[in-house]
Amino acid sequence: MENKPNISLCKHDIKNPHGTLGMTDLLTYLEQSGLFEVNYHNDRMGTGKGERGTIIHYNNKKIYLDFWDYAMPTFTMPVLNANFDLIIKLQYSGVSFDHFMATCKSKNMFANMPIDQMQKFYSKIVPWTFFCSRMMKQYIGKPIEKVPLERLGFFCGKGWKCRRWLLKKLEESGIEVARSDQETLRLPLTDDEYIHKMKSSKYGLCIHGRGSAFSEAKNRREIDYMILEKPLLLNYRPHYYNPLVEGKHYIYFDEKIDLKNIENLYNIEEIAKNGREWYLNNATPNAAAKVFKQIMEEKVGS
Repeated sequence: MENKPNISLCKHDIKNPHGTLGMTDLLTYLEQSGLFEVNYHNDRMGTGKGERGTIIHYNNKKIYLDFWDYAMPTFTMPVLNANFDLIIKLQYSGVSFDHFMATCKSKNMFANMPIDQMQKFYSKIVPWTFFCSRMMKQYIGKPIEKVPLERLGFFCGKGWKCRRWLLKKLEESGIEVARSDQETLRLPLTDDEYIHKMKSSKYGLCIHGRGSAFSEAKNRREIDYMILEKPLLLNYRPHYYNPLVEGKHYIYFDEKIDLKNIENLYNIEEIAKNGREWYLNNATPNAAAKVFKQIMEEKVGS
């Protein structure tokens, strides 16, 4: 019988007292997958937004897993100097090395670091998978009840400045837009109302968040809508370890697109089916753990 790889997780981060989105979910996926011999440690990373990342020991390798939307904690001197064998940043944008270096120079980051050391650091960073929203966890691994379609799609979320122009365009196109804020409990829809609107939408409409120079702004609604097998409409191109392919798994849109004409341009049933298949292979609890193991075997050796 093949020996399982050893994995050591931080118990403090599994409990996740800071409420970092996705941290408890993904660490629990690894812990309960049955793919690894699991033990625990108390190692932590002291850096800006360090509570948004966690250290994982995999066999004799040291891995850093970063959940944060912005450049920190990965793109900081303590993480660079820690010399991790691999860094997994969920929101990594996959920028080119030239872009990475130009941005570092413009922002005075990693000043005076030798280029070979920067290249080594850059080459260690990869994305992984993502996780669903709290209210969709009830549907993981369960059949989804289909309901009649009532709308093309809708948006409910933060009305950040980076979203305002597109939200205005959507409203002008007759798409329902509801601005909300979880932190201040300004919630225009109950969970049941939100889920019904998702189920009764023709498309799974997702709009990017704020991101940063090195991080993108993946949206939990990507996973939610793939669970519901809705054709994804994204105004960004997310970067995953196993690619989510434009035109196959999702449809890219911008302010120029006529939402009412999309089904004449794409096979939306096939897009929905492919998106659901990607979810089953990359973002279910067991699949996410398998992809983690895949990353370890391909990037640091089994």
